This record gives sequence, C-alpha cells and structure tokens, in this order.
Amino acid sequence: MKLTKRKAFNFLRSYFDVVNKLQTDSDKLAFLMAIINKQFLNEDPEELQFPVDLAYESQINAIETSVKGWIRACKTDLQGNSLDTPPTPPKGKTTNTPKEEEVQVEVQEKGKVEVQEKEEGKGGLQLRKTNFGKILAPFNSEIEKSDLVEFYEYWTEHGINDRKMRFEKEKSFDVSRRLKTWMRRKIEFASEKKRDTRIHVDEAIENIKSGKTKQKTEWEWNNPKQINQ
Repeated sequence: MKLTKRKAFNFLRSYFDVVNKLQTDSDKLAFLMAIINKQFLNEDPEELQFPVDLAYESQINAIETSVKGWIRACKTDLQGNSLDTPPTPPKGKTTNTPKEEEVQVEVQEKGKVEVQEKEEGKGGLQLRKTNFGKILAPFNSEIEKSDLVEFYEYWTEHGINDRKMRFEKEKSFDVSRRLKTWMRRKIEFASEKKRDTRIHVDEAIENIKSGKTKQKTEWEWNNPKQINQ
C-alpha cells in the first residue's frame, strides 16, 4: 500500500469535462490515475500515451496548485515528512491551522474555476485545448509524437488574459493542411541547416588550402588558452 497523509482533494469540474472527451476506458483510467497519484503521492506520470498526455497537461496548473497548497498548509510532504520549521509569527498575530489553510486554498481554487467557466461558458479554454488534441490523435500513426506535441503547443499558445488560442485567431484553419505545411517547413529547415553547415566546412577547407587560414598544430588545438595570452 502506498502511504499518504492527504485525506482528500477537490475533483474539479474541468477534470470531469476532460475525462469525458477521452474515447477509450483505458485512456480515461490512465488520466484519472495520473491525477490521483499526483494529488496523493506527488508523483508525476510517466509515459502517458497520446492523447492522455495532452489531457493531463491541460490540467497540470490546477493539479500542482492543489498539491503545493496542501504541502504549504501542512508543512510536510504528502508522506508526512516534516519540512523546514516556519518562522514564529509576531506577537498579536494569529496564523491559520493547516486544515484552515487547506480549505482556503481549495476554496480559492474552486472560485477560479467557477469564474473561468462563467466567462468562457461550455467551451472553456482548457476543454477546447483537449478537443484540439483529440483532432490531432488520428495523425499519431503518420507523424512522430514529438512533432505533434510541438504543433499542439505552438497552435494552442495564448496570453494570460486571452480567451482565444493562436489557431482560433486564424480566419481559417484546416488541421490536415497545416500539419503538411508544418512538416514540409521542418524538413526544409533541416535541409537548409545541413547545407549551410556543409558550405562552412567547405569554405574552411578551401581557406586552409589557399593559406588564408593557418592550420593549427596538435599542440595549438590542445592549448588554446596559452595561445590567446
């Protein structure tokens, strides 16, 4: 049995919305277990499969806020190990008990979620992020996961006060065409970088042959600091 001192945590509405967007029971279970292990054991999930990893990342801020709030309030880690003793408060000032602080943190967290849901309605920002990841899921068999994650992170970027992500600000956005363009440009960039490197190497060799650049001896390569003094 895994030991933990935490007795409960708030299961947010956003967790419920996200888990119901996942298609298979195995994905839903993986998502829920990742949240549970983080909340009770502070263990980060390993090797989550797409799109579960995107679903978890969309909720990571709320999850970590809850965990850090409990640790800060109780002055221990989730296994009950004591942390550094906090400074004694000035006379005449009272401090909240760990339980009171935990409740305050959870109430604040709940309030933030309720405000966000009220402002964004049913199509909340985090939920729309998850939906965008769901659209990318069918391309997982054709495109490397790392490339899909880069594409996802770039097009779902938004400012703190933005209500729209980058892709939502476009007049039109066809995922299939955007992915093709993304991969084509990545290949072109890699080829261009390789070509530039080859040109620099060729130029260096020509300069050495023509005497424009003096070829370093083995001693000079091994003692660069003494040469520059």
